Amino acid sequence: MQEPFADLHTHTTASDGKLTPTELIRLASARGVHTLGIADHDTFHGLREAQKAAAEAGIELVPGIELSCQEGDRDIHLLGYYLDFDHPDLEERLSFFRNERFHRARKMVEKLRELGIDISWERVLEIAGDAQSIGRPHVAQAILEKGYASSWDEIFEKWIGDHAPAYVPKAKMTPQEAIQLVLDFGGIPVIAHPALNADPDYVRHLTKYGLRGVEVLHSRHDEEAVQTYRHLAEELGLLMTGGSDFHGIREGDEHGDLGSVRVPLAWVEALKRAAHALQ
Repeated sequence: MQEPFADLHTHTTASDGKLTPTELIRLASARGVHTLGIADHDTFHGLREAQKAAAEAGIELVPGIELSCQEGDRDIHLLGYYLDFDHPDLEERLSFFRNERFHRARKMVEKLRELGIDISWERVLEIAGDAQSIGRPHVAQAILEKGYASSWDEIFEKWIGDHAPAYVPKAKMTPQEAIQLVLDFGGIPVIAHPALNADPDYVRHLTKYGLRGVEVLHSRHDEEAVQTYRHLAEELGLLMTGGSDFHGIREGDEHGDLGSVRVPLAWVEALKRAAHALQ
């Protein structure tokens, strides 16, 4: 019998995931996930539905969020866990970034049409559905549907990836601002998948601003990266987290499958203790 485990990094249709919060919880239950973290981009919109579904399924839910940050050439993602997500001031601060994502996606569609990629903004909105945060995955899906490419990798490389012809930069807070935002609302700030867009020295740098954890386990961390960031967390006294970064498997999706990353429940307990100490 396998040990109970957590997957602390997943996404739903509230941002750029494929499954609704209820569908995600049901799949997690079927996969044997004991504790599930939902960290949608710039929104907590799916968490109420997820809480209800998790209670019915007997799954412990860890509320989270993923914030996109920029410092120089670094594109940093920050996870925040156990924030007071019902606080009206928090919603007001996050709405600015969601609005920026909306206008950014629309500008990308306009650029794509100028390049001869005949997709409509209306179709992108249909694909996004009830998502509070519209992003490049929704645009990519519209391109795939029209047969202009055979994979997401091709779409990002040719048209909407960083520095590609239809790319539009988005307004981002700095990592320091994101860390402070999470702390201001009682949450635990954790750097996401640091092997992809940071390095150990940069993680050390962020601890000066209140970074409390590092995502050691991730679907795109190899064993060397896992060991590097595990040892770094131990050295710096940081909390350790992890997750699949599941978005709902699509053709060409580079994100991990739900439950493919198994986080020890002891790490979740340490995360909860740290959050309670802030409240």
